Amino acid sequence: MPLGLAIGLDIGGSWTRAALGGPDGRIIRSIALPVEGGSSTSFLNHLGELIEKAAGGDMRSIVGIGVGAAGRLDISRRRILFSPHTNLRDVDVGSHIQKRFGKPVVLLNDCVMGAIAEKKIGAGKGHSNIVYVGIGTGIGGGMVVDGRILLGKDGNAHEIGHMIIDMEGRLTCTCGGKGHWEAYTSGSGMAAYARLLARTFGTETPLSARLARSSLGSKDIFDALGAGDPLARHVVDKCARLNGMALANLTDLYDPEIVVMGGGVAVKNRKAVVAPLQAEVEKYSFNVPPKIVSTPLGEESPLVGSVLSVFEGLPETCR
Repeated sequence: MPLGLAIGLDIGGSWTRAALGGPDGRIIRSIALPVEGGSSTSFLNHLGELIEKAAGGDMRSIVGIGVGAAGRLDISRRRILFSPHTNLRDVDVGSHIQKRFGKPVVLLNDCVMGAIAEKKIGAGKGHSNIVYVGIGTGIGGGMVVDGRILLGKDGNAHEIGHMIIDMEGRLTCTCGGKGHWEAYTSGSGMAAYARLLARTFGTETPLSARLARSSLGSKDIFDALGAGDPLARHVVDKCARLNGMALANLTDLYDPEIVVMGGGVAVKNRKAVVAPLQAEVEKYSFNVPPKIVSTPLGEESPLVGSVLSVFEGLPETCR
């Protein structure tokens, strides 16, 4: 294992985070800015500035840079091919950063980075079969099977948010697909699902009135839940059922010992989002249900994993 420090980047649907840390996963310095979704050039310059700020302007002790990114990747070429929450397309992240800073670069999905963090220092420590699920702006996942991170031919063996959970395809995902999990219970999809459910709810509530006249987010729905709104309760219960079904699918596919829930929506609303999942998965899974827990790392799992990825001896295809 190389000595020194690493820079980690977490490029999510809403925020880009950068951190300086070591092989134990301890974060020394971090910074977060809204995602720069302009041209590829402005985005890459944005990443470079974040790296410099996280390093404190001194790259001498940095042994590598780990990049966790949401979207479809080509990890062998270290490119972001498609980011559903921005207009980024076929961006050569790895070569640009390596050329600018002269350091090796690892590129993986942000939730794969989350799985690395959970396995090394989080809720998955001591387990060989782990599923990490991030419910935030989108929905992503990372899988550890028999102690190994699953990657796939391009590094996309975990795009769980785009599994189809509604065969009628009533809602359209930000990627353009119909009926995807992400379109229903993610931070970017939950309000659309609430509008769909409000059509047949039968009773007008403060939330249904607001949905009809303004653009809302998932936070508004959880706030309405806290205020006792019956439509919000109905929406959250329906989301729990869909999330439980999706996790049951993952249980039957990967047979994990533990499922670790992360991402902003899950972390900020643990009682409403995470607490119901154990019972829901037990209703639907064929395999023995895993233990379902909230991440102890909060929203930082992908960022911590991006730092750790530099030290983890991952396949050369990632570098």
